[in-house]
Amino acid sequence: MEGFRGLTPLVLRRALERAGTRVYEPYHAFEAELPLDAPAPVTAQLAAYGAEFRETTGGRTAWLITGELPARRVRDVELRLPGLTHGEGVWWSWPSGDHSLR
Repeated sequence: MEGFRGLTPLVLRRALERAGTRVYEPYHAFEAELPLDAPAPVTAQLAAYGAEFRETTGGRTAWLITGELPARRVRDVELRLPGLTHGEGVWWSWPSGDHSLR
């Protein structure tokens, strides 16, 4: 039974592609203010969650990283950020539109 559940999304996606249907998912724009020692672990985690980075600024007292992320991953980031920044990170996100599903 597990194999069928894993196969269903693949078959459905192929059928939608063949029919010319485009599938979208909601995205959130984000800003993350990070302590000086946190950009590497935070950006690695964001990249693993499919983030698209826009800009990185700062570096004297803190870093500001901006980008977009699939909305389904926002809560995961919110839960991981305190551990990755030792409780010193600040996170903002807001709906920013839909992107074609990859």
